[in-house]
Amino acid sequence: MLTDSDFIALNAIYLKKMATAATIAEVTGLPADSVTERLAVAAEQGWIMNLPTGAMLLDGGMQQVLDYYRERYAAIRSDPALEKWYRGFEESNVRFIAAVSEWQTSEGDERIERRLLQIAERLAKDIGQLQRQIERYASYVQRFERSMERVDAGERDFVCKPTVDSVHNIWFEFHEDILAVLGRPRDTT
Repeated sequence: MLTDSDFIALNAIYLKKMATAATIAEVTGLPADSVTERLAVAAEQGWIMNLPTGAMLLDGGMQQVLDYYRERYAAIRSDPALEKWYRGFEESNVRFIAAVSEWQTSEGDERIERRLLQIAERLAKDIGQLQRQIERYASYVQRFERSMERVDAGERDFVCKPTVDSVHNIWFEFHEDILAVLGRPRDTT
């Protein structure tokens, strides 16, 4: 099984689909030199492919990440409290997606933006309930806080621009992550 640091680095690629070492360090909180080492090991193992735009998981790397999720989180998958938490998240997810769509079609209405950010703030607080079981989730809280601060400072790209660590991207990655923790596929309907 992967070490925790190896998993954290590879999981960032899994969630982002492709990521540079700098991006992995930024979103995970791992030191840059550690990320570089983890990626070198992963490349030697044939788990990633390094491209000019970042690292991408290969089948072996994907399997390593999914095996880690399955083995590391097996015990909490049957926890009724986690199931209840996830049901609440799904309700928030519906509201968040609707707010993002409404914000995009309104060309960035500030009232809608505030509602969207309030939903994200609530999720950041709710993630705190999971940090006892999944310590690495503290990085999601920090990322949400940083992105929301940037939106509050007038940098509206941090609402949902796909090329920055926007509130929408963080939400999407967290959703992928919690589904993997639970061992559930993403509903694509």
